[in-house]
Amino acid sequence: MLTADKYKDLKVQLDGFVPPGKGFHRNLLIDMMYASLPRDPNVKIQIYNAEIVPGGYTNWHCHNGPAFFVCLQGQFEAHFEEGTLITAKAGDCYVEPIAKFHRGHNPHPELSYAGIGLCFTPPDRDHVTNSIERPW
Repeated sequence: MLTADKYKDLKVQLDGFVPPGKGFHRNLLIDMMYASLPRDPNVKIQIYNAEIVPGGYTNWHCHNGPAFFVCLQGQFEAHFEEGTLITAKAGDCYVEPIAKFHRGHNPHPELSYAGIGLCFTPPDRDHVTNSIERPW
């Protein structure tokens, strides 16, 4: 049976940041320059939450625009043709490359991966291209 503190280091703290006497605090997760955002004023935006069961995988896919992720719980690996190029744990933010086939993996044996995805895609493309099999 899981206790509340068993995987505390693999879960993002979402509250408890506001200093005494204050009413607000912004907990910065990512602050970066990024040059590949679509320049079209009609860019499509997709925001979603994702879950991968313990030991589970996503399908093979690629993002057709910039895709930013926040790992809220657990662990994540992105497997590409060259190997595992992205690893993350709760509290980490990462960007998956545009148009590069990969699949996500949750290497943890007991705890689900949970995350938030933000995708920015030109209006003439789907957010994701899926592949049934390994694409190489």
